[in-house]
Amino acid sequence: MPIKRSYADHGDACATAHAMELLGDRWTYPIVRELMLAPKRFSELAEGVRGITPATLTTRLRDLESAGLVERVELPAPARATAYEASAWARELAPIFEALGRWAQASPTRAVDGCGLTPDAMVQSMMTMAPEHGPEQPLELELRLRDDREPGAPAYTYRLLWEQRLQITRGQAPGAEVLEGDSSTLAGVLYEGVPVEELRVHGDEVRRLVAAFAG
Repeated sequence: MPIKRSYADHGDACATAHAMELLGDRWTYPIVRELMLAPKRFSELAEGVRGITPATLTTRLRDLESAGLVERVELPAPARATAYEASAWARELAPIFEALGRWAQASPTRAVDGCGLTPDAMVQSMMTMAPEHGPEQPLELELRLRDDREPGAPAYTYRLLWEQRLQITRGQAPGAEVLEGDSSTLAGVLYEGVPVEELRVHGDEVRRLVAAFAG
């Protein structure tokens, strides 16, 4: 197998070129995306990064650890398992990923028919595509999302808070109204006009969320 040469090996000192080397593999972004909000076990990553084989995931995680983008952590009780998370350095990429996501909306070759979004991908998409001017009053919700494309896949809980800007983090939002459902269906509701009744909705705040994305 030929040795892969870097841009630096060819005398190019450009930091942006090095960044593209770090991120350019087809599996790098999906793996890092699934680790941006919270640690995940190997099995969760294998479900969330669609199409990747266990062997490839093992290799890519090792490479991303060596590059400083991914770290191993030990989950506390009751899980008590080894997991992976995005490093603090990798999490600095969040605004860059958001800018790339907005830029890619204009791609003439982007194919979305028959595709969907994992729960973590969906909430990061929401932060990427949120209108600059959100709801007039602060909005707080608890999201409970699952990926119906993967039978038995776990559901994840998020706290959504929209004040000056939309922020979504892992965890509960005690006292807030709740939205439950499939993450790809939520994408259809916010981006394609699918009726909100396709989701399980508790309260009217969800309709404010939909209205804010509709502009």
